[in-house]
Amino acid sequence: MNILSVIETFAHGGAETVLANLVLSLQEHVHRVLHFSSANETMAHGSFVAALNKAGVTVIDQHWSVLNDPAARQEVFGDSQPDVIFFHWWGKDPWRSYINGIDKTAKKRPWLVLILHHAVIPAPAGYDQYVLVADFQKSQLSNHSAEKVVVIPNGIDLARFKEKPMKAVKGFVIGRLSGLRPGKIPMNWVRTAIGFNVPGATFIIAGDGERRRILELEAQQLGVSDQFLFPGYIPFDEVPRLLSTFDVFCYATDTAIECCPLALLEALAAGVPIVAEARGGIPEIVVHNQNGLLARSPAEMGLHLRALAADPDRLAELARRAHISAERFSLARQIEDFRKLLNVHSRSVQ
Repeated sequence: MNILSVIETFAHGGAETVLANLVLSLQEHVHRVLHFSSANETMAHGSFVAALNKAGVTVIDQHWSVLNDPAARQEVFGDSQPDVIFFHWWGKDPWRSYINGIDKTAKKRPWLVLILHHAVIPAPAGYDQYVLVADFQKSQLSNHSAEKVVVIPNGIDLARFKEKPMKAVKGFVIGRLSGLRPGKIPMNWVRTAIGFNVPGATFIIAGDGERRRILELEAQQLGVSDQFLFPGYIPFDEVPRLLSTFDVFCYATDTAIECCPLALLEALAAGVPIVAEARGGIPEIVVHNQNGLLARSPAEMGLHLRALAADPDRLAELARRAHISAERFSLARQIEDFRKLLNVHSRSVQ
């Protein structure tokens, strides 16, 4: 089948990683990728583009209006119309005019699949299939028939985490890895972390974004810079090494409601138990007292962290179970689920 994958921006993020993994893994199909990074004043992630180009995949950076212009659209589609279009959706619907213009009764037309990476916002109408990455997203599809909806959680390559390096940072290390931008990390995260009152703790806040400098300044102003490390952006290949330095992965967001964040899946694969907010899709990843601990408030997060810092045996058991639980989120499982979905569609149109 010819598959076109469409996304608003192709920067470095969870939805973009899922897109790249699907394209590179479903090698039995012919792929093209369309993104609107320049139109959104965003730079495409060079590693993603290079990996896809190396695999022979055409990657096109255009304005979203290209789908509404028949001549320009044909240039995007290439020699033949796509059999399947995967729309990786982050809450906006810039291709709406194209969706509305398709004759849904036509025998030969693309199969339209919306993959939801966003929470809360109701999913737009007009698609043949809706793929959720977390079960809690079903509330966004209350007006759509159940047979059009399937849940396929995100996946990661577990082979990257087969060997756990020796811990490189001494003491009890509480870490997180995420974009440091509004919505993703609370602006007062340093003050919150200090308020956890974990004796001898070191905090690693990895990632980059507008709030990194704000957090660094807060650590300086509070006189706790020696307790906080800000290593910045972590390249893909360095993520396992970084996670090996964590005793606990502690995660809370500002306004963002997470669906199936890859960083948490990677923490599990690295054998790092998670302390996180019981919010969005996170309870579908973190099972309380199995691979981590869930909290309803910062005060409860602090309680959990102090308890783990004081109980190495419990921490080790949670770490062991975290590593085992990562099997539920393997990239192989995710790809196989998408392969089954495509096979069902293929049989239905034969």
